[in-house]
Amino acid sequence: MNTANHAAFADLSRPLLSPLPLRERERLAGAWRIASQDIADDIRFIRQYLKVIAEKEERLSTGRLVHGRAYVEACAAWLAETVARYLRNLRLISECESAMIAAGVRFAMSSDAW
Repeated sequence: MNTANHAAFADLSRPLLSPLPLRERERLAGAWRIASQDIADDIRFIRQYLKVIAEKEERLSTGRLVHGRAYVEACAAWLAETVARYLRNLRLISECESAMIAAGVRFAMSSDAW
């Protein structure tokens, strides 16, 4: 077992000292994990919508637009919704991390540690 994995498993072998009941710790950890995964999707979609909007005037060799005007408009609307969802997820992650730190619940500092 490599050193990084050994350290992770060694940390798991020690009991967590947290005043929160197990159910509450699991709820917090689950909310944090889901928001962290959702934020990755939000970033991917934001990049895609920005790319489509940036290419709104680009044309194929036939002279036809790469993206239809209706699709570009839809992407602009979806971009606003996705940015709002991204900010909600970011706030949820921050709130969960604050609550987890206060309760002594450990969480991954990066997706590499999941």
